[in-house]
Amino acid sequence: MKLILYFLIRGIIVFILTFSIFSIVRTKYFSYLKKNSSPKREVLLSVFIAYISVLCLFLFTPNVLIANSGIDLSAENFDFVGDFKDRITSGAWGVNLIPFKTIISYVKYSNFHNAFLNIAGNILIFIPLGLLLPIIYKGFRKFSKTFLASVFFSLFIEFIQFFIGRSVDIDDLFLNTIGGLTGYLIFHLLYKNGKIKV
Repeated sequence: MKLILYFLIRGIIVFILTFSIFSIVRTKYFSYLKKNSSPKREVLLSVFIAYISVLCLFLFTPNVLIANSGIDLSAENFDFVGDFKDRITSGAWGVNLIPFKTIISYVKYSNFHNAFLNIAGNILIFIPLGLLLPIIYKGFRKFSKTFLASVFFSLFIEFIQFFIGRSVDIDDLFLNTIGGLTGYLIFHLLYKNGKIKV
């Protein structure tokens, strides 16, 4: 619970700050980029940038910073496995390349809270990506473009996490991609029914 509150408070602060700063900077210094845009698109663009910032906060915060705040990561049953040096010296790489191994493990051996946090959480955090990309950028209104964006962004995240003490898991890639495609499906349904005008 402490870990959730840790990220929730910081996430709200980062979202508000990023949204405000990006909106001001874009209006003051890059107003020419707004000529072919609409007020609605500008708001959504600021939301998207703020979302990416919060996502980076959640996924790239080094475990040492969290531990220094007084949170026992082992008690939280989270995916922190030590930094790059720890991986090398201990041989505990914290890398899973076997599909569905982690998902099955959470379902069989973990409680509902931890299973939901790790399985559903990995899906939910990527839904805004799949939803906002095709709304803001016309090039991502093709299924294949959003699919590739979800895959490559998730791969980038897993690569960075290897060096900051977070686990690297092919199941995360799978779940993130499902989240991105779920967001795209929501966009497609809303667009088809006239709920979204782009």
